[in-house]
Amino acid sequence: MQIIWYGISSFALGILLFFPVRKLILGLNVNRLQQKLHREISSEELANLKKKASVIAALISMTFAFFYNKLVLMKFF
Repeated sequence: MQIIWYGISSFALGILLFFPVRKLILGLNVNRLQQKLHREISSEELANLKKKASVIAALISMTFAFFYNKLVLMKFF
């Protein structure tokens, strides 16, 4: 039962963390690219940055969620 709870709660935490992390990464990348190019970015460039930010944010948030949940479950259970 503990393994099922670990998986479900880790996945839920990862999903909750995904959206703010993606927004943060996207904002940083957009600002960096605008400063580098000295112009506003196009919608095509923004779409490409969103795809890259989504992949990176998913990896970061899921990894953090599983490690954090492992730490919490080992401490209290």
